[in-house]
Amino acid sequence: MTAELQQVQRVWERIRANSPIYEFLLSEVDIYEAEPGVVRARLLVTPRQLNSKGTLHGSFSATVTDWAGGLAIASCGHEATGVSTDIHVNYLSTATAGDQLEIESRANKVGKSLAFTTVTISKKTDSGLTIVAQGSHTKYVRTR
Repeated sequence: MTAELQQVQRVWERIRANSPIYEFLLSEVDIYEAEPGVVRARLLVTPRQLNSKGTLHGSFSATVTDWAGGLAIASCGHEATGVSTDIHVNYLSTATAGDQLEIESRANKVGKSLAFTTVTISKKTDSGLTIVAQGSHTKYVRTR
């Protein structure tokens, strides 16, 4: 296990203990890879992530963008993942219960006061991956 993955998992466990919404929506997430500025995770979609139409809820994708963007910042060695200043999500496809999601987050720039991240949520299909949503997220981060 890489040092970055250990760092990300440690930060995730701390955040998870203090965030009922993350615990509710992401309790089964598997963070399986991290390197400086990049985190990869997977999650099987369950009914708790769906809207009234039976497809992935938009608020779930926004929550994942917030969560995964913060973990990308953590993979750069930060204990605190910052406070959101802007979040944007493009909804490109959908997923339903039983779909396997792949989540990739990237810290594009972590500066002295702001961090800029991108998050891609895809679902596994027979022909590969289909992008479900792409998010961008800006966070205010304090430097050490």
